[in-house]
Amino acid sequence: MIKGVFFDLDGTLITSMHSHYIGWKTVLLNHKINLKKIEFYLNEGTKLQNLIKQIFYKNNKQIDDFLIEKLIINKNKHFLNNYKIKFYPGVLGLIDYLSNKNIYLSIVTAGTKKRVNKSLPKSFLKKFNNIITGDDYNRGKPFPDPYLKALSLSKLKANECFVYENAPLGIASAKKAKIKTVAVTNTLKKDYFSKSDYVVNSANDFKKIIINY
Repeated sequence: MIKGVFFDLDGTLITSMHSHYIGWKTVLLNHKINLKKIEFYLNEGTKLQNLIKQIFYKNNKQIDDFLIEKLIINKNKHFLNNYKIKFYPGVLGLIDYLSNKNIYLSIVTAGTKKRVNKSLPKSFLKKFNNIITGDDYNRGKPFPDPYLKALSLSKLKANECFVYENAPLGIASAKKAKIKTVAVTNTLKKDYFSKSDYVVNSANDFKKIIINY
C-alpha cells in the first residue's frame, strides 16, 4: 500500500521549466555563456550552486560564492517577473485525490525556499505535509539526500512511497534512496527514463497507477 508521494516541482507539477531556462540563459549571457536548453533540462534537479559551478567550469570561466548567489538572485527575479503559475493537466485533481486518501505528500525541489513560497499559491502549498527545497540539504540530485530527507520527515519506509519526477537526475536520486519512481514526459521523452519504474504522459496516468497499485 502506498502511504506517501514525493513530488518534484518544476516541470512536474507546474509548467515552469521553459521560464527557468530563459531566466538562466538571460543572466548567463551577461557572462558570455550560451546555455543550451537540453543541457539545462538534463541537469535539472542539481543543487543550484553546483549547477552554476558546472556551467562556468565547462565554459572555462572562474566563479566564486558571491557571484553564485548573485546569479541565483537575479535569475529568480527574472523568473518571478515573467512566469505566471500554471499547473499541468490533472495535477490539482491528483493532489486532491491523494490528500483525501490521507497519503503523505511532499514537494522535493532544488529551488530556493523563497522562490517557491513566492511563486506558488499558499492554498496549494498547504496541501503538502512538507516542502523540501535546495536550502534543506547539502547534496542535490542525483545524490539521494533530497529524497532521504523526505523519507526521514515522513517517517515512512521507502517501499511505501512513490517519487514523481520529470528529470533523469531526480529519478537517479530517488532510486538511490530505494524509492519507486514514476517519470512523467512533460519536458523530456521517455527514452531518458529507462531506469524509472514507471513512465507516464500525465498526472492522470500516475493517478491510475496509484488506484491500481
